[in-house]
Amino acid sequence: MTRKFNRLKKIALLPDNILPLSSENCYVVFSDHHKGDGSRADDFKKNAELYLAALSYYSQEGYKLLVLGDSEELWENDIQSILKYYDDIINQEIKLAPSTPEGRKIRVWGNHDKEVILKRFNRHLQALKINLFAEVEFREAVSLGGEILLVHGHQGRFFEDKAWRISRWAVHLIWKSIQKILNIGIDGPAENPHLRNKLEEDYYRWAKQNKIILICGHTHRAVFASLSHYHYLLRQKSSLSQEENQTGVPKKEKTQEEIKNLEKEIQRVLQKTKGLIPPSLDSNPLPCYFNSGCCGYTNGITALEIHQEIIRLIKWEKDKTRRVLQEGNLQKFIDQSKNQGSIIST
Repeated sequence: MTRKFNRLKKIALLPDNILPLSSENCYVVFSDHHKGDGSRADDFKKNAELYLAALSYYSQEGYKLLVLGDSEELWENDIQSILKYYDDIINQEIKLAPSTPEGRKIRVWGNHDKEVILKRFNRHLQALKINLFAEVEFREAVSLGGEILLVHGHQGRFFEDKAWRISRWAVHLIWKSIQKILNIGIDGPAENPHLRNKLEEDYYRWAKQNKIILICGHTHRAVFASLSHYHYLLRQKSSLSQEENQTGVPKKEKTQEEIKNLEKEIQRVLQKTKGLIPPSLDSNPLPCYFNSGCCGYTNGITALEIHQEIIRLIKWEKDKTRRVLQEGNLQKFIDQSKNQGSIIST
């Protein structure tokens, strides 16, 4: 993975490949939609309406949309079957995407939608007279201000990166049929938790070593400032517990109520993950690794927002409410990653 990420960093940091990072530019990062054909094997179907509502919000608020790979599930479906259900959504995504100096719209591809960069795929679109991606520039990585590297995250793994055609064949012929028959796998990918933990450790170590902010997708687990939501809740509880012993009675009662709410949220996370808690990436991790999560959860979708100097982890709930899970000062995170300082509490 290290060699591939090093190469992508060099490419993304070329002047023509750097997107502006300033208070005038707001970005929202979504990944891992896995838009399918509307069947029982379609992981995205249950959240399509919710996602469209989120896109409407970001359009009104002036955000640019970075789609960070695995947007279309091309391992399981052909592009025509996907467009039959999601043509309007993909059109909206392209409208919200940032542009190159030449006016082309930018999308990042992942292992499940790598076909979009193949010549035969584009010839197939032309034969079908599908012009949806005519003005789109697909990239493997992008940079925000030369300070943040965004990639899907599969790079450097043999079956997802090099031998992806074999993996696609197996998923298309075997896994999709199992999904339809047994109605399983529609809650998101059946990731190996040990493999997912290993990937996140690799992401974190690489970002730390290169003194850069890294934003990925691929694992389908949201991470903010190198902390899973579970570890973030534990950190908040610990901070409040210390504060509880140093405040007066009125403030103490409020702090105790906040601790109770955190404990409820911790239990909710434990229940949902069935006790499979991700290990901490470090005893006191640098805030250098972020993950946008995915759009296939049963209870909503997650995204990362970059607004002025603030970066946020957002959960869009099934009732279409936008909930801020975590937030922090992006410039401070960048400075800490460069200087190898300790994490800043949010």
